[in-house]
Formats: sequence, structure tokens, C-alpha cells
Amino acid sequence: MKRFLAVLFLLALCLTLTACGHFVSIMPGDTALDAEPTMAPPDSVETFRERPLMEFLSWQSFASRYYNDTPVAVSVRTPEMGYASPLFDRESIIAMCDALRAMTVTGRAPEGSAVGRETVYTFTMEDGETRSVTFDNGCLVTSVGVYTVSGMEAVYAVPFPGYNGEYDIFDLYFDSSVRAFADGFYQNVPVSVGRRSNGGATLTSKDQAVVSQVFELLRCATINHVEESPDQNIDLTQTTDYEFTLADNTYYTFTFTGPCLTITASEDYGPVYYWLNGVDELPNITILPESTVPTFAGGFITGMREDIAQAQAAANGQLPGIGVEGVYVDYNIQGQHGYLTLSGNTAVSFVQKVTSISADSAVTTPIGEDITVFVTLSDQSGPIIVFTGDTVQQMVGTNHQCDANAMADLRNTILELSKDERNISAMVENATS
Repeated sequence: MKRFLAVLFLLALCLTLTACGHFVSIMPGDTALDAEPTMAPPDSVETFRERPLMEFLSWQSFASRYYNDTPVAVSVRTPEMGYASPLFDRESIIAMCDALRAMTVTGRAPEGSAVGRETVYTFTMEDGETRSVTFDNGCLVTSVGVYTVSGMEAVYAVPFPGYNGEYDIFDLYFDSSVRAFADGFYQNVPVSVGRRSNGGATLTSKDQAVVSQVFELLRCATINHVEESPDQNIDLTQTTDYEFTLADNTYYTFTFTGPCLTITASEDYGPVYYWLNGVDELPNITILPESTVPTFAGGFITGMREDIAQAQAAANGQLPGIGVEGVYVDYNIQGQHGYLTLSGNTAVSFVQKVTSISADSAVTTPIGEDITVFVTLSDQSGPIIVFTGDTVQQMVGTNHQCDANAMADLRNTILELSKDERNISAMVENATS
């Protein structure tokens, strides 16, 4: 009888610990995890308790720290627009957090309240973590059900680029200096505007009419949409920079990747690609008239372009903290088309050889096989140097005659390096087979 009562007591104790609420471990050494559950347990219709949205979503920790640990971005994606548009300024991000914190989940929504047109707000934290909240037809949509809410007005009041007309392209940088540049443009007109393609030479115009024409196209542009799949829908290798330089040498650069204005307002979030209306004429503006005589009068090709001179300085160890990261060569030589990848001391020596070639008179129609040298410096800059026959390109449409002996030496060096690279590849392949 005593044994039966003891068993009955232990059984009652277990039921007491597990019947209601969450399981409570009584094993020694257990500690509670300091993590937020993804969703609060659902309430039945009869027992539903109104509570703040942050509590309902189990975002209490987030709610308590977003003033000090503010997300780097908040974005919205609506079914009407079909793309996510981000905000990066702290004031707007805090306003959105405040709006959500002020909302209340009031009950379970009637059947059919969600109509399949979801609007999603997503917060991105500094470590890349994201958290999202979804609304549909004024209701909160969660993994455990659809709920009625109050306080949506404050959420709708936060404007987003491309969804509201309050943003021009200068606002997209979320940088007060860019905003000041645009607002004060005609009080402090830049002395020049330049255009640079794929990191090459910058064509520059000091014509005030051209400077204003480029600015006006940017000023009047409107956002069409934000590209959500840039690797699929735009050519990420094609970049164009428009650079305005002020009298004090301050400059402002606006970069397009393919047809999209590209802005990195937060390194943690990454680049955002904006399709714009009203900028189709930008590529057609003549920055440097065709009749302009190139300023390069002869000498080493480092005197022809600033980016080539910088590559030589890096190869010679004259730029503290910046060296040659690597060299990629695409060549057509003696009917052979090939590719060459160089690194280390070989890349440094190759850059020294290339930048020591001399050139003189301009040639309008270069003839011969092509050699394209892509130099990457450790700061991720570097020139693209294009040779055609015995000429080198200064800018699009302008080539200069190079020293024939130096060019012959360059071609021989490329062929020898290519032979060595093929031999090393063959040795590696044989060793692994």
C-alpha cells in the first residue's frame, strides 16, 4: 500500500509540472535561453487577450533596444508596387519602430479578411539579421493566424522612396552633404562635370551649360522602381560615373550600373539599384566635344591618364597601403586569343613594364590585334588599358602611337607568361589525376 501511494504521489507531481503552461525542467544545470520566440502562442477566440503588437510578436527585446541598437534599414514591399524600397535615416526607422510599438492586436480576424495582397515591412540589423511584419487588408498576418489591429495610421504615415513623391534622387543617398550640394547647386555651380565608364579615364567638361544639363537631368529624374534581382536583370560589369567638382575640389559622384542609379547608403545593407524615369539623355550628352585635341603630347603612358599613373605608383611602392592586387589580360596576339591571370611579384613586374611604355602622336583609326589589361589595386581601384596594334587608348575614340619595340616586348612577355601558366596548369592536372 505504501509503495502504491508513493507511485501515485510521483505521478501527480509530474502532471502538475507539465499540465499547464510551458514545460519546466527540474534537471540540475539547465539554463533558460535568452532568445525571443518567433511567435506568441495563439489564443482561442473565446479567450483572446488584447495586447501590444510587439508583445504579440514576441519582439519585446527588439522594442526595448531599438533606440540604442537601431536597425540600419527598414523597407516596405507592397503588392501594388511589387518591389522593396528601403529607408536608411535613423529618424524614419525610429518612426516606423514607434508606429509598430504603438499598435495593438485586438482579436482574431473573421474568415476571409486576408485577401492575398500582403504588405511586408522588413528591418535589417547591423549584423545582417532581418525581421519582418506582414499586413493584409489592414490585418496582421502571422504563421498562426490573421488578426485585427489598431493603430495602422502611424505605419502608413512613414513615406518610402518610390512609393511617395517626397523623395528625389539626392534624398536617396541619406547624406546631408549630397542634399546640400543639390539645394545649393546654382549658388555654387561646380567648375566641371566628368563622365567615367567602367573605371577608365574621366572625360571632363568645364562648359557651364553642360554642367547644368547633366545636373538638371538628375534633378528632374523620378524613381520608377527598385531592382530586386540585379544579377539577373542588369549588367553589373557596366558602370558609369558622373562626377561634379566644385571650386574647392570637393566632388560628388553619381554612379549608374547599367541603366540603374546605384547607391550604397549602408555598407551593412549593400547597394540599391534604382530604375529612373527621365535620364535616357544622360549617355547622349557630349561631355568632351569630338573636336577637342587631347592634352597628352607624348611621353610615358602614365602621363596620359591619372589612373595609369596611380597603377605605376602602386607597383613602385609609392602609394602607402596600396599595392597591386592582380592583373587580368585578354589578348589577341599572332592569331592566338587567350587570357592571362597574374598575381604577386609577377603582377607587379607586369604593371611596371606596361606603364613604362612610351607613346606620342594621336591616332584616330588604330589597326591591329587587341590587348586589354585589367589592373586591380588593393583598394579595388585600377585602370583598364586597351592596346590595339602598336597604339594605346587614352579615351574612347582617341589612341596614341606607342614605341614599337616596347610593344613587341609586351607581346612576347604575354605569350611567355601564357605558356608558363599553361605548363603549370598541366602539371597540376597531371599531379591530381
